[in-house]
Amino acid sequence: MTYAAEINFVHLQKRVNIMKRRFSKVMLAVIFLSVLTLVVMVTPLVKAQSVSLNPSSGAVGSSVTVTVSGFAANQALYVSFGGQSLTNGFEFTTSSAGSGSETYTVPSVSAGPYSISVAGQSSGSASATFTVTASTSATATPSPTATPTPSATASPTSTPKIPEFSNAAFALIVAAIAATTLCAAAYAKKRRPV
Repeated sequence: MTYAAEINFVHLQKRVNIMKRRFSKVMLAVIFLSVLTLVVMVTPLVKAQSVSLNPSSGAVGSSVTVTVSGFAANQALYVSFGGQSLTNGFEFTTSSAGSGSETYTVPSVSAGPYSISVAGQSSGSASATFTVTASTSATATPSPTATPTPSATASPTSTPKIPEFSNAAFALIVAAIAATTLCAAAYAKKRRPV
C-alpha cells in the first residue's frame, strides 16, 4: 500500500468513526424521545375514580350524598350499599367532566359500617365507607344529651383505572413503540463488530 493510500485509508477510518459516534448519539436521542412521547401520551389518560360521602354516617332513613369524580364522561353509574343496589338499574350519569353526585336514603339495615360502591359501565369503580348509627325510638326514656365528638370523615378510596385509549392515541403508541424498536435494532446492528 502506498503512503497516499494509507493516508486516505486512515482519513476514511476517522470519518467512519465520527459517523458511528454521530449515529450512536442520534439513535440514543430517538430512543429517549420515543420513550418520553409514550410517557407524555399515556399519563393524562389515566384517572383514578373516587367516591366521597356526605355525611359519612347516619341513621336508617337519613340521607347520604354520594359524590364521584374520575369516571368517564356521561357514564351511567351503578351504586350499591353493602353489596345491595340502592335502586333498580343505573342510578345516575356523570357529567362531561366524569363527575357527579346523587342523594340516597339509607336503607333499613342494622347499625355498623357499610361499603357504598360506585361502578361505571366501562370506567372502573370506587367505594367509601358509610356507618349506619343506631336509631333512637320515640318511646325511649330521655337521657342526658352527650356532647358530640367530631367523627373522622371517611377517606375516599379508588380503584386504579385501566386507561381508555382512542384509536388515534393507540395508533400513536404503537407507532412510537415500533420506531423505538427499529431504532434500537439498527443501533445494535451498527454496534456489532464486523
